[in-house]
Amino acid sequence: MAQPSFKKIVIFGVGLIGGSFALALRKAGVVDEVVGFGRSAGNLQQAKELGIIDRIGEDIAKEVRDADLVLLATPVGQMAELMGRIAPHLGPRTLVTDGGSTKSDVVRDAYAQLGGKVGQFVPAHPIAGAEQSGAAAAGAICIWAKKSS
Repeated sequence: MAQPSFKKIVIFGVGLIGGSFALALRKAGVVDEVVGFGRSAGNLQQAKELGIIDRIGEDIAKEVRDADLVLLATPVGQMAELMGRIAPHLGPRTLVTDGGSTKSDVVRDAYAQLGGKVGQFVPAHPIAGAEQSGAAAAGAICIWAKKSS
């Protein structure tokens, strides 16, 4: 079975969860470009220097329009507003997922904010964790199972 591949992923929140996700995709060799958005210019610059992201995003509409995957790795309380901002710009084949630690509120927000594009949303759960935060705390995690021969 072939592994999925992504030309471009956009990550909102390039800290422990978002950064680890990006590093895992890189390690698996299944992503060409990673674009990061976040609250802190310093953290985004560090993520770029560490090779977690290729570029710091500047225009949400432009970046999500042609993204294969958008990861929301922000605090759960910020996801509804972010979903509302990206919804009008999502490409027809762009998948959206989250790294939120809770689900019922995130799914409720997805239905409310993504409207007719809610079918492009795949709820998820974080698969990394540590006592540190930020891009420097990120580490590649195993997210793709390889078929044994």
